[in-house]
Amino acid sequence: MKLNKVLKDSFNVTESQFNDETRLINFAEWDSMTHMFFITKLEEEYSIEVSGEEIATMQTVGDIKKIIVSKGKAL
Repeated sequence: MKLNKVLKDSFNVTESQFNDETRLINFAEWDSMTHMFFITKLEEEYSIEVSGEEIATMQTVGDIKKIIVSKGKAL
């Protein structure tokens, strides 16, 4: 899954360290700059544009999946 790769590359985590309920702020490497790097990589990987409102609602991995799917993209 492309999302898993973006999460791993952005936050230096393994797939066993997250699931749909995992909050992004709980990643040890999370900070505002890393979050924006993640958003940029996410937009590039899925060829989407994420609004500021959508970014604000991205609390968990599951939230991110919902946004990707709402833009007509497969996970």
